[in-house]
Amino acid sequence: MIDLFDLYNSFTSVVNTQIGGWFRPQTDFTKRCNDISKKLWVKWTREAEKSQECKDNLMPFLRSKNIIVSTTGPYGKFSPPKDYGRFASTRIIVSGEMCYPDKSVDNGKCEQGNFKSQEELTDEYFDSIKQVDVELIDDKKWGAVNSHLTKKPTLSKPKIRQIDNGFEVAPRKVSVIVLDYYVEPSEATFVYTISPGNVQTGAGDQIIYDDKNSKPLEWPATVRNEFLNELGLSYGIFVRDQFVTQATQQQKMTN
Repeated sequence: MIDLFDLYNSFTSVVNTQIGGWFRPQTDFTKRCNDISKKLWVKWTREAEKSQECKDNLMPFLRSKNIIVSTTGPYGKFSPPKDYGRFASTRIIVSGEMCYPDKSVDNGKCEQGNFKSQEELTDEYFDSIKQVDVELIDDKKWGAVNSHLTKKPTLSKPKIRQIDNGFEVAPRKVSVIVLDYYVEPSEATFVYTISPGNVQTGAGDQIIYDDKNSKPLEWPATVRNEFLNELGLSYGIFVRDQFVTQATQQQKMTN
């Protein structure tokens, strides 16, 4: 994780806020850090499929869940977890004509219900199963895929599509699916107090950081430079706006 106080110290030394103007830690700085966090998350989840670097950066946000698939209609259906942010991948665990949860995910427990054959999930049994990737199909191709003579969905080649705030699954024999997805970054916080300054000497007015009540950015340390670059750009805009405001006020006073 990235500690906000450490990041703030690096940021102020790079842009020299002593001259340009104070970027308030709890408001300007923290708000911008959280905005950058969301921006990077959106950018890299979009590119993760094609970039290993993006996948590595997003590792703190990747989750897996076993989800029971309901089969009340022509297709199976399931809803993503409440903390679902963006799709990563799906797969099924197959043995013969049956699907099972992944024992390495939440000890084989399923989201949104209990799997009836939970007692069958032994180490010996898992040696005989196979994992099958599930392909996400565009909505406009769903009908064609399911009616294709030779490429229609099977347990060895299952398909899903995203619809109605959830997913449809084919074939309907799929009873449990393993969903990999990205959760959104949580808000980081920067809690501190200011030591009283000495008017005569100018000493004091130092930030006293409260690390116990602060919350760091969840990103890995390898992303730290990305935040510094984005913060530098934001500070440049911030300073320019302040100078424009001051110049406008002075212009009004002379008119």
